[in-house]
Amino acid sequence: MDNNDASFAEKIIFDANLQEFASRVGFICSLEAQEKITQAEAYSRIKGLWKDLKRSKKNLNIDNDA
Repeated sequence: MDNNDASFAEKIIFDANLQEFASRVGFICSLEAQEKITQAEAYSRIKGLWKDLKRSKKNLNIDNDA
């Protein structure tokens, strides 16, 4: 696998992570809208997911210009 293939694979993995993030954020927002969790709990959960997404981007060596 050459460097371009590795870069493409990393972008595919990050795209999947991004889609999972969006799905989970939607679920958390739904829980908050139904008053099953508080706004503070929703914020905390989304903040944790955001940190995980940023970490995955860093670990996959995805640059900001990609």
